[in-house]
Amino acid sequence: MKNKKNVYTYFFVLSVSLIIYMGYTLFTTYQQLSAYCNNYNTTMAAQWGYCLQTFLAAIIPCLVYASTCYGIGYMIKNH
Repeated sequence: MKNKKNVYTYFFVLSVSLIIYMGYTLFTTYQQLSAYCNNYNTTMAAQWGYCLQTFLAAIIPCLVYASTCYGIGYMIKNH
């Protein structure tokens, strides 16, 4: 019974880990976009559509997974 009550902690830790991973992904995405702009002699402002797509592709999945894990943990805790 005690083990079942503490299962929600796993989901909370997993959601925090995904948020940390999102920060890492944003950092590496920015570095890759900066290198892309330098290689093609352009700026991020000129390539705003590509930059927006790239950042959204990095952010959205992490936020969805993190909020899902948090929600599962919250439901288990309050069940």
